[in-house]
Amino acid sequence: MSIPQQHECDPTKPDEAFAWALVGLPGPKHAPMIVHPMVLRQWSQHLWDLGFRHDPEAQTKEYHPPVRGHHHWLNGSGQWKPKGTPRPARITAPDVTVLTPHERADLVEQLHHHGDLDHLVRRNEIEAAPAAASVVQAEAPPQ
Repeated sequence: MSIPQQHECDPTKPDEAFAWALVGLPGPKHAPMIVHPMVLRQWSQHLWDLGFRHDPEAQTKEYHPPVRGHHHWLNGSGQWKPKGTPRPARITAPDVTVLTPHERADLVEQLHHHGDLDHLVRRNEIEAAPAAASVVQAEAPPQ
């Protein structure tokens, strides 16, 4: 489940109106949300029922979601910044369709070296594999 962001929350719906404001609270370090997003909706409803309303003119801070990784509620790298602070570009994986064959091979080698492909191929099978293909005679099926 993603981190609630102000532009995604409907200010007229009590269970969404303040959910975005309850992420990245001061105190816990590197924890954007100390509870599940559904709990934030309940807290938002509670604040609404108490008479709280958002005044955009009085808002001085805005939440900047993580620029790396998934926008998951457990990704703790987002931060509150002064309103109007430019947002850094989101860091994403390269578009492999624009890479040359050599660049793609280099990327695969990096992933292999880092161990990110180990779940696809067992390393000992690669090291034991012959360097060249071999031809074997197939047995005739029994008749």
